Formats: sequence, structure tokens, C-alpha cells
Amino acid sequence: MKVGENNESGFTMIEVAVASVIMTVGLVFLATLFTLTIGQNRHVKQSTTATALAQQKLEELNAIEPSDPRLFVGGGLDEASKKTDYYDTLYVDAVTGEITTTIPTGGTPIYDRYWQVENDTSLTQARVLTVRVKARQPSVGKTADETKLTTIRSW
Repeated sequence: MKVGENNESGFTMIEVAVASVIMTVGLVFLATLFTLTIGQNRHVKQSTTATALAQQKLEELNAIEPSDPRLFVGGGLDEASKKTDYYDTLYVDAVTGEITTTIPTGGTPIYDRYWQVENDTSLTQARVLTVRVKARQPSVGKTADETKLTTIRSW
């Protein structure tokens, strides 16, 4: 070995800096991906729940007798046109998943459900049933999730 010759091996400062920048960019990308995934998860959960709540109300309306007052023509599908006995506000317990129209103390209503019963213009003994469920807490930067289902009930 000659005097002044450096025989040490290792990484240079530039290599360490470049590796750090690459790793930082990757971690920032990963953190952004996690944030996006959490938002999408909330959206999917609300959409699925809204659809299930609408289906539940349609099943209830399909299971009752045609003479039941709940099948009388009326109702509305939004806050402006809602009618008494044709809407409810729902709370879903985050822990148990229990759905109730009774909002617990300190709880926040999560969904509004509206339904409308109309005469079918082409059938004499039939009703058109429409249910709309809207989430009260939209995802960040998005409109509130909602579902609207329609069916015909005949007898």
C-alpha cells in the first residue's frame, strides 16, 4: 500500500443522500396511498350501508298487507318533500352495527331515509315503491353517499 492511498470501502455521502431521497419519496407515496385507502373505505362502507337500509325498507313495505296505511299513496324523497310517516332518521352503532331510529344521548344521526308510494299507471292493483337513503356525513371533499331503489308491489 502506498502512502496517501485510501483503501477504505463504504458508501460515499452522495450515495447515502440519493438513497435517503428515494426512500423519502417512497414513504410519502405510501402515506398518501394509506390516506386515499381510508377515504375509499369510508365511501364503500357508507354506500353499502345505504343500500342495505333501502333494501330493508323495501322488504318491510313488500311484506305488509295491501290495506296497511304504510302503503297509502304519499311520501317524498328529500327533505323538502318529506311527509310524516314516510321518512326516518337512522343511527348505526359503530361497535355493534345495530340500526335504530332512536338516537342515543350524545349520538349523531347518520342516515336519513325517505320513501314514496305511488300508484302504478299501468296496473290497477299495484304501487310503485321508492326508497332513498342519504348519509349525513359525506366523505371529505365529496357529496354525501346515497342510494335510491325502486320496485313495484302488486297484489
